[in-house]
Amino acid sequence: MSTLTIDDELYQRALEAAAVQGKTVEAFVGEALRQALAMVGVRRTVRNGLPVMVVSHDTPAIDPAKVHRCLEEEGF
Repeated sequence: MSTLTIDDELYQRALEAAAVQGKTVEAFVGEALRQALAMVGVRRTVRNGLPVMVVSHDTPAIDPAKVHRCLEEEGF
């Protein structure tokens, strides 16, 4: 376990977001950092006026059927 120092405003925002999700601030920050680090190497650009995320070739493609199932499960 290590100690990380962040500014008071960022800590307060993380604390509030953690409470909304029913998590400890430690769990919330850990998850947020993991997600942010997973995005390292993802480059964002614009093609034909549309935002595009350029990812490595080993990143699996988005399955449209899975997207539709998730949307249906959420009631969209």
